[in-house]
Order: sequence, then structure tokens, then C-alpha cells
Amino acid sequence: MKHFTASLVIASLFLVSARAEEANVPAFFVLSDRGEGTFDMEAWQRATKALKNEDFVRTYRLGADGTVLQKAQEDAAKVNAADNIVMLMTTTTQDKNSTEFHESLRQVEQQFQTDPTLKGASVLARWPMCALVQLGKTRNAKMPPIAMIFVLDHPQANAFCYPMVQSYFTTPLGPDGKRVAPISIDGATVALQAVLPPMKLTKKTLADKAAFKQGNLVERPNNVYAPGEEIFIYAFFENVGRKDVGTPMSSYEIGLDIEVRDQSGKVLKSLPDEHTYKADSPPPFPVSLDYFSNFATAGISLDTPGSYTIVYIFHDRSRPETLPAAAEFDVTVK
Repeated sequence: MKHFTASLVIASLFLVSARAEEANVPAFFVLSDRGEGTFDMEAWQRATKALKNEDFVRTYRLGADGTVLQKAQEDAAKVNAADNIVMLMTTTTQDKNSTEFHESLRQVEQQFQTDPTLKGASVLARWPMCALVQLGKTRNAKMPPIAMIFVLDHPQANAFCYPMVQSYFTTPLGPDGKRVAPISIDGATVALQAVLPPMKLTKKTLADKAAFKQGNLVERPNNVYAPGEEIFIYAFFENVGRKDVGTPMSSYEIGLDIEVRDQSGKVLKSLPDEHTYKADSPPPFPVSLDYFSNFATAGISLDTPGSYTIVYIFHDRSRPETLPAAAEFDVTVK
């Protein structure tokens, strides 16, 4: 008896809300509206208050002359923080969800490699609704580093992103001279999983594997197989839980057992822990129950002619207390 299992793929994703770390080093932000976007100062100030960062976040609006920048540099020097002055700009993309946004960001990163004017630019941090980009060094040695916030087009985006950016720059440098991006926690995702029913099988089919390899789901016309021919199946699930739910480290993990039974229900062959499907699954934006959907493919081949029931038993390992979901198929080998 030969057996085979394939990978499981995420069907869809969902929203993250911020919970930043406490600040512990002062940061001096010189906000510039000379880019393609304008700062929402009320949202910026609310972020500072929400993080209780008034003693660490110093904000300046860049004017027509250099006096504001000079003032920021003088204030930073007084507290030995001259290396933590940030010239910050913002731009709003046309993206409406995190999938579109991440694709746009990928294209921006490609430009970093090909556009000479963007030489030295890099992504410092990325979140579901925005990203923080460090631009290359300027020719003016007196200018502080320039960073830009890329924000997707949504009313909540600034309110989400500003606390993350403030927290990033008020976090001390690590031993390697780099900062760790703050982690966002999505309370909505956590709440949804808390009331999520057990994993449920919503669709199953004996599938044509050759067509599936070409990206097409084609149902097999019959359930009769030649000895040794792979019995390839497709299964779709809802209510698949996530480990570390609501965080960027969120992932799914589903275990698979296979049983081969005769017509009376007697188990002829048992393959426990035959395969584990797992992958990262960070919650995107916006919120959707589709985030908890997955599909799986699997297969097994039987050498001995006869009539069988093949049972694929899937376990939600993020919630081991819940019941498994089983996909049964009656097949004939001849």
C-alpha cells in the first residue's frame, strides 16, 4: 500500500489592531507634508496619549525654513538623543485591503533594487495596514534619516499605524544596532476564534490530480481505480483555528489520519499522524470569517482489488479539544 499527502493552502485572511510596547527612549519626529500625503495630527496626538508616550515622543511640524529642524536637533542633543531624530513623511496608497497593499509594497521593494534614486532604501517594519520605509542617505550631512509611512486607503489606517511607528522609534536599539518592530494584536480575531465552532468539512470530492496540478479543480467522473492508482481527494474546511491567533506569528496546523475500511466498517489499515499541514497565517485586513477557511488535498493508492471506504480524518491542532472532521469516500479497486 502506497500513500501520499499534499499541502494545505490558506483560503483567505483578516484585520489586526495595534498594541504597542511601552516606550523607553526619546524620539524626535519632524513631520513633513512635502511628500504625497498629509499627517492627521489629531490621530498622531491620540496615539501618543494612548501609549502614554508624552515624555518620549517629541513632535515637530516642518515649516518653510529650517528653524523647526534646528529646534528638534537642539532638543535631542540636550538629552543625548541626537541619533534618534526622524524626518517623517507619509503617503496613502490606493489599496483597499492588506492583500493589495502587500503586493504594492513588494513592487516598491523591487524599485529599491532598480531605481538609483532609491539606493539604500529598505523596509524597516510592515503591518497589515501600513509599512515603515527608511529612505537612503541624503547628500546633506546635517539632515537626519528620512522615513516614510506607506498607508493603505482606509479611515482606520492612520489610527492603526501611528502608534506602531511611534513605538518603533521609542524602542531602544538591540545589540545588533537594529530595532524590533512592535507586534500588533487583533482583538477582533481573538474574539472570533473564542466562539468559533469546531472545524467543519464543507466540501469533499474525488479529484483529477492532473487537472489540479494545472490549477483546476475537476471532479473525477467515477470512483473506480486501477490497482496502484492514486485516489486523490480535495477537502474544504471552515472554522479552522489558528495558533497565536491575532498576532503576526499566527499559524494553522492540521493533522491527518487515514483509515482504510472494508464494506462492514472493519479497519484494514490505519495510518495515524500520516501528515501535518501547517503554515504561517497572519491576520490581514479587513476582518472576515473566511480567514478561518482552508482546503487540503491528499491521496492514497491501494494495490489489492476490492471495495473500500477510505476515511481522511483531519484534526485542528490549534484546538485539540474540538472534534475532528472526517471525509469518507467509497471506492472500488479493480
